[in-house]
Amino acid sequence: MRYPTFSPLAALYISLGCRKIPPESTLIFNIDLLEIRNGPRSHESFQEMDLNDDWKLSKQEVKIYLKKEFEKHGAVVNDTQHDALVEDIFDKEDEDSDGFISAREFTYKHDEL
Repeated sequence: MRYPTFSPLAALYISLGCRKIPPESTLIFNIDLLEIRNGPRSHESFQEMDLNDDWKLSKQEVKIYLKKEFEKHGAVVNDTQHDALVEDIFDKEDEDSDGFISAREFTYKHDEL
């Protein structure tokens, strides 16, 4: 994938050093996306979500966490969409189908959280 990227002029003048760039120039960079990786989940993230410290995440705990994250980033919180997202997360992450995401299930893989 290739994405055009625009950068603030001040940062570019500093980073390019002695190269001559005319004032008010538009600089366009093409950046190739080579790979997307899932980062490792941390125990700290799990503990932040595990509101009752029982080492498992309930649907309510995940929903509360998602709402806080959406609000923190200025996104609109829609209960219907959040309910569907939580269901999707549990369909994928709750490997033993016990209605909870254990610390082990959480640590090994994730997409949405």
